[in-house]
Amino acid sequence: MPSPNRRDFLKASGGAATVLALQSMIDRAMAVPANRRTGSIADVEHVVIHMQENRSFDHYFGVLNGVRGLGDPRPLRLPGGRSVWAQPSSQHRDGFVLPFHGDSRIARSFMIDGADQSHQENVHIYNRGRYDRWGHTGEMHNRMLHFGPGDLPFYYALADAFTICDAYHSSTMTQTYPNRFHLFSGCNGGGGVGGDPEMSNYGEEQSPVSDMAQDQPLRPDAYRWTSYAERLQAAGIDWKVYQEYDNFNDNVLALFAPFRSCARDSELYRRGRAWVSEHQAEPDRQRSDGDQLVAAFRNDVETGKLPQVSWIVTSTDLSEHPNGQPGNGEKVTAGLIGALVDNPEVFAKTAFLLLYDEAGGFYDHALPPVPPVGTYRGHSTVPIAGEAKHYAPDDPLTPGSHPIGLGIRTPAVIVSPWTRGGFVCSQLFDHTSVIRFMEQRFGVVEPNISAWRRSVCGDLTSAFDFAAPGDAPTLPATGDVRARIARSAAGVAVAIPDLQAPTAQLPGQRPHRGLPYDFTVAAAMTGEGRLHITMTNHGPVGVVLSVHDNLDHADPWHFTVGSGDTVARDDWFDPALAGAYDLTVRGPNGYYRRYAGAVATTGFAVEARSHRDALHIELVNRSAGEAVFVMTMDKRYCVADARAQTVIVAAGQSASAAWALAPSDNWYDISVHIDGVAGFTRRFAGKIENGRAGRTDPGIGAMQLWA
Repeated sequence: MPSPNRRDFLKASGGAATVLALQSMIDRAMAVPANRRTGSIADVEHVVIHMQENRSFDHYFGVLNGVRGLGDPRPLRLPGGRSVWAQPSSQHRDGFVLPFHGDSRIARSFMIDGADQSHQENVHIYNRGRYDRWGHTGEMHNRMLHFGPGDLPFYYALADAFTICDAYHSSTMTQTYPNRFHLFSGCNGGGGVGGDPEMSNYGEEQSPVSDMAQDQPLRPDAYRWTSYAERLQAAGIDWKVYQEYDNFNDNVLALFAPFRSCARDSELYRRGRAWVSEHQAEPDRQRSDGDQLVAAFRNDVETGKLPQVSWIVTSTDLSEHPNGQPGNGEKVTAGLIGALVDNPEVFAKTAFLLLYDEAGGFYDHALPPVPPVGTYRGHSTVPIAGEAKHYAPDDPLTPGSHPIGLGIRTPAVIVSPWTRGGFVCSQLFDHTSVIRFMEQRFGVVEPNISAWRRSVCGDLTSAFDFAAPGDAPTLPATGDVRARIARSAAGVAVAIPDLQAPTAQLPGQRPHRGLPYDFTVAAAMTGEGRLHITMTNHGPVGVVLSVHDNLDHADPWHFTVGSGDTVARDDWFDPALAGAYDLTVRGPNGYYRRYAGAVATTGFAVEARSHRDALHIELVNRSAGEAVFVMTMDKRYCVADARAQTVIVAAGQSASAAWALAPSDNWYDISVHIDGVAGFTRRFAGKIENGRAGRTDPGIGAMQLWA
């Protein structure tokens, strides 16, 4: 939950009167018990999907306490040894650029554009998993900027009140349309459809401003697969798109054949193409303050006409696109939530999802999980059909086959009576997770979603507690948004700080949702000098694991291990370079394993195994003499007098050391060395999942410049 100093800051920044103005509304909402007919997802009668534009997770929420943000304790290592925070760049004398605060109180940080968002650009940044090319276009003064609670007070308070998802990724490494196709249909032409996936904003001029009922022609084969709205329609599930007049054409349903040039009196037009300003004069229709959108939504809430499924598409000015203002988005979001809160009988049975279609070129440190397509090294036990984009061999930037996604991490906050309490949910999600949530609730299956996404991306239900909904603190209002925007517009130009310094997240842990992950990674040197790593998934959901060579000899590997599956490999290094090895395995929710040593050192094995709420370190000595194993727990995960254990293991024997993890909320970070054995390192970090809610990683906080 927010620390006292942060609550004081919010009050100071918003003003006591501003906070009190909304307090009665929130108090009424919190006093209304959630709809609990069954204590299950069946109690959700309305799903409202409010997708905004082009912001990354770190850009918006990287300093929020408890999330895996700008103080992630185990950041990705870049080639050369610096952490993922220090992105190589010629724009600073340091030779790299760190994330920095774009303080809207003194700088024009509300009006910046991230950078190119094409698939080729994102694949180039991704660099097969090295993730080290954010600075190649010289736009780091925009890309690396992040906000904080003083810049986005309503959104930070929203996260404090409800549930934020810190492992929600955009669906594709590219622009808006392909991501929104995943939201509205489960794929972008690949997936279960199996066609050539659309990776650009093709068709964005389909509805000229002069006449929104007319459509520009598209290729005859374009967008011929079925949308989820059509499936809902066929199943008798009530749905609607609430869209404003000038909206970047973000309602991509208008591109699907049944919706193109459909008659104004048709059901599909009424639900999917009509405008909230349909019956107003032209000048009024183009107003962009959001009042018409909120009024139309509120009217349906108050008159009992709110559909079972609603998609919200705001105007360009309100969309939070970098061409717009984040504060305008906060204002319209507050208005939509307020319409629900003012009608507690509706709020009691509604899930409101605040989402963002893509990252907009803004930096995020979390490596997107991808399938091993084309020449990407690795293996998947789950079919990866429909998850690759093929480019010509002579393509100047991205020749060959590359993953469609997942894309860069984006913000996601779930507002509902079942997600109250300031929780963090760290299960891997993407835009298809929204459809899967609706599959769970309404029973309408979407076959367009690929087998790979169904395996590794959750259905959002882990973010909810239908059996015991929690409480929430008061939210501030957004009445000062115009003043905040004007103050920023009058500020200085945004610039990379001359003296760079690591960013720190706000202090304190947050409540953490239990996750469905249950997998193990085990490694041992064989007698032939091979490092044998076995990845076994015991859990109900697939996991994506990446393996990185810390000696910078090889490209990263990408593994998908489906539920009940095992992957075993021992071909990690070129025998010609095999004097030593140093590999890091990364997985969901901060999972981390490091295996380093000399190839010739084959007489020792160290493994970590969990049992209930304790971690057991198994120590094996196959050498001719005794071995002294020294184990050290990172001080952030335990009290000072329990940081180290030393175990002497006789030749040919084994031993075990147990670490009770209740004091660290089941989180751990343990390094193991052997006295006199140079370079031998085993490091085990992550969380033991027990299916129960807990608290977030206590190691989150300070940015590390070396990994």
